[in-house]
Amino acid sequence: MHSNLPVIPIFIPLLFAAITILFRKRIGMQRFLTFVATILTFGFSIYNIYLVNKHKILILEMGNWMSPFGITLTLDGLNSILVTTSSVVFLATLFYSFKTIDKIRELSFFYPGFLLIMVGVNGAFITGDIFNLFVFYEILLMASYLLLLVGINKEQLKSSISYVLMNVFAGSLFVISIGYLYTIVGSLNMAYISQTIANMNDRRSIYLVGAVMIFVFCMKGALFPLFTWMNRSYAAPPIAVSVIFAALLTKVGLYSIIRTYGLFYYGSSFIKSYLLILGAISIIAGCIGAIYQKNLKQIVIFNIVISLGVMVCGTATLNIFGVKGALFYVVNDILLKAALFIVVGLIIYVSGVKALKKCGLINKYPLLAWTYFIIVLSLAGVPPFSGFYGKALIIRGLVLDNNIFIAVLVAGSGLVVFYSLIKIFLNIFYDNINKSLILTALPKGILIPLVSLVAIAFIIGIYSNQLDSFFEQAVQMILKPEQYIDLVLKKGA
Repeated sequence: MHSNLPVIPIFIPLLFAAITILFRKRIGMQRFLTFVATILTFGFSIYNIYLVNKHKILILEMGNWMSPFGITLTLDGLNSILVTTSSVVFLATLFYSFKTIDKIRELSFFYPGFLLIMVGVNGAFITGDIFNLFVFYEILLMASYLLLLVGINKEQLKSSISYVLMNVFAGSLFVISIGYLYTIVGSLNMAYISQTIANMNDRRSIYLVGAVMIFVFCMKGALFPLFTWMNRSYAAPPIAVSVIFAALLTKVGLYSIIRTYGLFYYGSSFIKSYLLILGAISIIAGCIGAIYQKNLKQIVIFNIVISLGVMVCGTATLNIFGVKGALFYVVNDILLKAALFIVVGLIIYVSGVKALKKCGLINKYPLLAWTYFIIVLSLAGVPPFSGFYGKALIIRGLVLDNNIFIAVLVAGSGLVVFYSLIKIFLNIFYDNINKSLILTALPKGILIPLVSLVAIAFIIGIYSNQLDSFFEQAVQMILKPEQYIDLVLKKGA
């Protein structure tokens, strides 16, 4: 279906980002405008899901230039789910930032940066053009540099250096790989590239370019051994910024892997092995780090590495169970990693504690403690919570693909996730109260975004069977690239 709606999740935050800059000294107006932009984006993302469920795909050809010659924006089941999920996280993070971000940061273009990251994330999900994927990457990265350096201190400056250098190197490799791909195929439209590759007899050069391109996405998605930049970069900025980074920026890299692997490198045993190895090693490295870390933020960061490894392994199977499981898992992970970082931020806010320490916070903050406990169960994949269904599908997909060792590794990673996160519960929340610890009262309403994220994840888990058909429709665009090609290049109506 041809529609102008795919551009809305990009246009709204871009427009409001420009407007908020005009009100730099008026924090109340910036907050209001950012809230309106986020609510509108969320509302349109819900409506887009309804239309995608009805029409399979929404297509906008910019400037009325027909594919594959013009810039195409597409919304199908896969990216409409991710845009909606990211909108939920942006909304929750915005509420959290209202209560926690200090005035210096608010006066330093925090809200324009927040909206520009939304532009970059949504644009990367929606674009149907491989070069514009790079463009939206750069938009979200420039905005993330701003948020990383807002209210700069020595720790933030040190962490930003590795983050900037990594992204400059990754961006250079990405442009080079896009250039080589263009010389081979003669187009930047993803559907046309997929169609051309399918008709090629010798695909060795394409797979070599694919290895470089996926290497770039793995750098941006923070897979082993390319995740070390994340330990400082995600831990240094304010928690409101870390929430966005942890929940969404790595998922843009993962989405890029899913989309390009399904369209460009479908059937390549080389790319498949490449992804399985990177995913498996990421799980192992993440498990080791999560077990031995005592810093709260670092424990969460290594859990991000574990989950990314699990999702990449599920994607690599390229069967209905593995890919659908990865999609369920990524939705769950976006919501709960955001919630997890919010919990860590609240622990630091009320107690000042940044590492494992006996605090006994459950006595004063029982709702915070038990909400965290539900997050632990969900991320560990305990039924009937939301993490179980996705992980079970991934394991089934790996078994059907005869990757028994990796299936066992994915199953075992749940135990490590549970152990690494439950030790925070037992030390920070459950253990006897530290009488020498001076606790700060929580701001009113601060738990609303946290409880909302966990409640949405819980509902998705409970109603996973009812959502299964829509998620399967989304996965078909990956498993049957000819369907995506046909809709974008031929019908689209």
